[in-house]
Amino acid sequence: MTTTRLPLSNRRPAALAALAALPVLWMGAQTASAQDAELQELRDRIEMLESRLGTGTALELQTENDYLLRDGRGIRIGDTTVTIGGFIKADVLAGSNGNGWKNGYSVGLPRTFATAARDGESDWKTGFSARESRFSIGTKTLDVVGHDLNTYLEMDFNQGANADGNEVVSNSYAPRLRQAYGAWNDWLFGQTYTTFTDLAAMPEILDQGKQAAFIFLRQPMIRYTMAAPGGKLMLALENPEDGFGTTSYDDQSYPDLVARYQVRSDLGIYSVAGVVRHLEDDAADDTVTTGAVSVSARIPTIGKDDLRLQYSYGALGRYMGLFTYPDVDLAAQAGGQVEPLKTFGATAAYRHFWSPNWRSNLSVSHAELADDLTASPAGTLSYFDASTSVHANLLWSAHPKLTLGLEYAYWNFGEIASSGSKKYEQVMASAKLSF
Repeated sequence: MTTTRLPLSNRRPAALAALAALPVLWMGAQTASAQDAELQELRDRIEMLESRLGTGTALELQTENDYLLRDGRGIRIGDTTVTIGGFIKADVLAGSNGNGWKNGYSVGLPRTFATAARDGESDWKTGFSARESRFSIGTKTLDVVGHDLNTYLEMDFNQGANADGNEVVSNSYAPRLRQAYGAWNDWLFGQTYTTFTDLAAMPEILDQGKQAAFIFLRQPMIRYTMAAPGGKLMLALENPEDGFGTTSYDDQSYPDLVARYQVRSDLGIYSVAGVVRHLEDDAADDTVTTGAVSVSARIPTIGKDDLRLQYSYGALGRYMGLFTYPDVDLAAQAGGQVEPLKTFGATAAYRHFWSPNWRSNLSVSHAELADDLTASPAGTLSYFDASTSVHANLLWSAHPKLTLGLEYAYWNFGEIASSGSKKYEQVMASAKLSF
């Protein structure tokens, strides 16, 4: 066997190179070992975090309640998701008969329009306002004694005409409470829209709620909602009141009892509601139990279009048309009797989409006393016993959070015991930017 040996001069450089590489290899091994240790430590930390969170996947927002969570965007803190929402609404209104939104007062009641129609000037007045802008905070907490707990708080700046604030320098107005309620296990506690109204049937107009006959009212309540054939049944005890305007008698012994049965299907949303009221007056030492009923519907028609209807009858009083009529006959009350005023109201509105971004609404609403009067009792009904409103608008929504609109409104007030009437008109432009 022949063995080939390198000369000593050739072997020495190779050995030296091998010896020189030993520290590098040792350091590489140490580095790899350190990296493995760091990776393992990182894995341990991830496993520990996942065990604390109870899941190995990213947290997802709950979207069962779109109203509270808007479009599903919120801040998740522990088991609670917090959502901030609202909008900025900038309005400009020109009103006939010298009514131009005194002091930027954008509430605008039918009785105010009626007064302008009767006593106002012949020219038009203009007013600007941002007071309908709103701010809201909603929360949803998971598994509170086995059920989700939702809360909602909403404020705007749309106070009364005589509230602090003016247009002279600052146009500053304090916030006011619109809604504040919590919902848990089919129960609702707090202040929101009365169970007697059906928001699904509410026409889409820029001057919100300012119609002759629509049921539009918010108040404190306790409400329970249960499943019913085809839909749901809502039962509520709500704040009682038979005051008028800024006068609150605050002398009711029993809450208003309200019930609504609502059915939802591909054919629309239909509901029937009733309210039982106990009206009394301490000064007159008289009481009476009365009530009212209301039926409403939102019916899909062609494409995205829909028809919205509502009819109401009974002792509606403050529940209808932003207290156009008192709950009781004030003249009879002054004589020591509590006599509910029976009224009726009907509203019909059609919403038409010209395109995905353009739509229009035409709404007609009428309210009237159920009993004929031969004269106007002092302090009871002003000068009119019937009112009619017509709203027509054109709205452009380039995005769900941006809507620009222009609206024309016409009001007619029928004089008591006469064929005469007074009219009021207004033109309104709005920009609504939601967040």
